[in-house]
Parts: sequence; C-alpha cells; structure tokens
Amino acid sequence: MSQQLETIKTIPTPRDTAGIGEINRDRIRVGAGPSKRTLITYGIAALYALLVIGGLVFLANSAAHQSTDDAFIDGHIVPISAKIAGRVQNVYVTDNQDVEKGAAVVELDPRDLDAAERQKAAAKESAAAQANAAQAGLEQAMAHVRTIEATTESDRATADADKAQEDKAQSDWHRYEELFKTKVVSPSDVDQFRAAAKASQATFDAAQKKVASDEAQVAEARAQVSAFAAVLESIKAKIGQADADLAAAQLNQSYTLVKAPEAGRVTQKSVEPGAYVQAGQNLFALVPKNVWVTANFKEDQIGKMRVGQHVEIAIDALHGQKFSGRVDSIQAGSGARFSLLPPENATGNYVKVVQRVPVKIVFDKPLQSDLPIGPGESVVPTVKVSGIEFAPFNVAAAFVILVAGLFLILRKGLRAPSLEGRVAGAHR
Repeated sequence: MSQQLETIKTIPTPRDTAGIGEINRDRIRVGAGPSKRTLITYGIAALYALLVIGGLVFLANSAAHQSTDDAFIDGHIVPISAKIAGRVQNVYVTDNQDVEKGAAVVELDPRDLDAAERQKAAAKESAAAQANAAQAGLEQAMAHVRTIEATTESDRATADADKAQEDKAQSDWHRYEELFKTKVVSPSDVDQFRAAAKASQATFDAAQKKVASDEAQVAEARAQVSAFAAVLESIKAKIGQADADLAAAQLNQSYTLVKAPEAGRVTQKSVEPGAYVQAGQNLFALVPKNVWVTANFKEDQIGKMRVGQHVEIAIDALHGQKFSGRVDSIQAGSGARFSLLPPENATGNYVKVVQRVPVKIVFDKPLQSDLPIGPGESVVPTVKVSGIEFAPFNVAAAFVILVAGLFLILRKGLRAPSLEGRVAGAHR
C-alpha cells in the first residue's frame, strides 16, 4: 500500500507536464538562435562601452577647451557732452539711431557767441589800426632822424672848413707878428690879421656848437624812434591778444554745433530742444560698432591660455549663435584687485577664494546681425588652449572601468537561469 502511495506522489500532474514542455521548447529556441535576453545584454554592453569612450573623449576635450559664462560684450562708450553752456536749438538724432562720424547731432543757440565773435573781431581791427598809426609815426621819426643826421653831417663839414680857415688865420697872424718884430710890416697889418684870426676862431666855435646841437637833436629823434617802436610792439602784442580772443570766440562759436566724434548708435539720450545745458553736461552716449568680449576666467583656467588662441563665442541674445574670435590680451591681475574697494587680505580671517582674471577677446570679423550687439550682453566664450590629448592615467582608468563593466554586464546578462527558476517562471 505504501508503494502505491509513493507511486501516486511521483506521477506528474498535467500542469507540471505543461511547464516541462515549455522548458523544453525554450531549450529548443535557445539552441536555434540568440534569445531576446542575449540581444539586450549585448546592446547594454555596447551602450556602456560608448558611454565610457564618450566620457573619455569629453574629459580630453574639456582639458583642451576652457569656457566661462562670466563673459560679456564690451566696447567703448563715448559720452557726448557740450563744451560750452547754451540753450539747445536743434536735436538731429533720436533714440537708438545710427550716426556716422562727423554728423551733426545737437545745435546750440549761436547768437550770443556770434555777438562775442564780432566784438573780438572789432577789437582786433582797432588794434590793427593803432598799429598802423604807430608804424607811420615810427617811420616819420626815423625819417626825421635821417634828416637831422644829414644836417649834422653838413654842419660837421662846415665846422671842418671853419677849422681850416681858423688855422690859416692863426698862422697868418703869428707870421705877421714875427715880421712886425723885424719891422717888415706895419702894426695895422698885424692888427688886421689878429682880428681875422679871432673872427675865424669865433666862426669855428659857432660851427662846433651847431654840430653839438645837431647831435643832440639826433639823439632826441632816435629816442622818439625808440618810443614809437615800443608803442608799436605794445600794439602788436594787443593785436596778438585780440587775434587769440577772436580765435577763441570763433572756436566757441564752432562748439554750438556738436558733432559725432565716432560712428555708432545713440543711447541714453537726455537732451531736447529748448533745454539749457552747461559746459561738460552729458547729452547722450554713443556706442561704436567695434565691440569685443571681456571674459572673466578663473585663475586656474588661464594656465595654458595665450594671446592669439582661437575662441568660439556664443551670444545669448542671438540664441547661442556662435562667432569666431581670438584671445587679444590677458589682464595683469585679478578683477577684484582693481575694483573700487579692493580686498584687504592682511586684515581679519583669510578665506581663499578663486579669483577671476579678465581676458579680452576680439572677433575675427565685424558682427553681422539684425539685432544690435552692445556692451553688457552675455556671451559664452570657449577658448581652445591646446589640442585634444589623452592622458595616460585617464586612458588607463577608462580601460579598467570599461573592461570591468563589460565583464559584469556580460556575466550577469548571459548567465543561464536555473531549472527551478524556469519551472517557477513557467508556473507563474
């Protein structure tokens, strides 16, 4: 009886028989070709290998390129201001208008300056007339000097002739005195020659005094010439001052028309016709089209950065559109050191903070865009600091991770399930 019961227990039920049949059919399908589990396993392994290789390439590419989002468009901002005070008569520009270099942008009321210019011109003409009068007086005084000098020369020649006559009369007188001593001539002859000698002496003395008077007149005339020359020089100095005043008035008059010093776009316009502006007052700002990028890289990013390296610039305002550029220069020092309130690291507790260094990046070509690009707009520059190099340590680490991962994936994915697991799966 016990043997019959054991025989009954070992007889498989129809449900067990069906499960065994399915297992046999699975074995037949496995033997016929790769199962779905095997294909999925190989797919996961391939995907894992691609991820590891891609990560290695990403690390190498990241080491060859340095990027930052702390970067902005930069450029010269030219403040346009009035050089003189006055009332605004005309404004020839509007907000955000493009203007060319030398174009008139603002005009001040020129009437006050026109009157000042005419006044300075009249003062210059008056000084010129005075100079002409002084020049004429100087020339007249010089002519008078020449006349007196000629008279003096004539009188000096007359004096010389009188001297000769006086010498002859003195000689005749002395000779007749000697002859009188020998009783050759009469006393009347001696008296006659004595009187002639004294008359010649008086004539010569008068001629000498006339020459002295002429010389005094010459000295006086020359002093007058010097006085006229000094007056003329003074008037010439006044002419120079009047000419400078006229030039300044004309220059101020030219300042009534404000012109654009550079080509660019009008921004922050704050001037309207009728307003009174002071000298140096800012009217608006002019932003030239020549812009560049100021990128603030971390100090550990600029180790391989050099001037001339290629840069790819993505502009946020253009939805990340990329432009080509190059590194122009690197600032000598961090931006914090040149700020309004630089840090004092020698006071208090010190906490090391990674500093940022401004790097100037210029575009290879002028920006061509429908949207105006100006200072302050955000960009993302990527500097190629070196070629893509695979470090031996990174390659070795990636190889170990790849092999270990593939081994685990293939081992777990290709391992055949146990018979009990299959039967249990069939029952479920």
